[in-house]
Amino acid sequence: MKNIAVFLGSAPSCHEIYRGLAYELGHRLAQAGLTLVYGGAAVGTMGALAEGAASAGGRVIGVFPKGFQGTKEVRESGLEVVQHGLSEFIETEDFASRKQLMEDMSDACIVMPGSFGTMDELFTYACNRAIDKHTKPILVFNFEGYYDPLKQLLSNMQEAGFMKPVMAGAVTFCDTLEEIIGRCQK
Repeated sequence: MKNIAVFLGSAPSCHEIYRGLAYELGHRLAQAGLTLVYGGAAVGTMGALAEGAASAGGRVIGVFPKGFQGTKEVRESGLEVVQHGLSEFIETEDFASRKQLMEDMSDACIVMPGSFGTMDELFTYACNRAIDKHTKPILVFNFEGYYDPLKQLLSNMQEAGFMKPVMAGAVTFCDTLEEIIGRCQK
């Protein structure tokens, strides 16, 4: 693997521990020689992720929808939404084309804690795998059980016959950053 898409939140109000984890993930991806492909924002865990990768000399590609000014929370905070100084910055027409480009550019994806946008990105990536558009790994960082409800939901879908075990197994839940980096290096 070479290019890793990371989906995560941009809320500036997220708990500091998640920013620290994102920074550490970015740092470790760069140390492993992996290129980070992410949403291009400077706020929340997105900004921390990019800063972590840059601090270790990593290649960081931001993919950002044209004209997006951030959520209401970001706009009201006065924070800069776009990360500057990236290795590469690509603007897309909208969020859908952003997701598609990030998927096309990546060899795998990592899903960090986040909200609606992160879930949308995860499910789009997983849906495209389910319809055989790709076979790329999907790694979900289940820090302190954050995604335990998602694990249960996938199990419910499988038990109800909506999802085959092979597809449920396409999403790998990882409890540590070490496990995630190890899987990315395969």
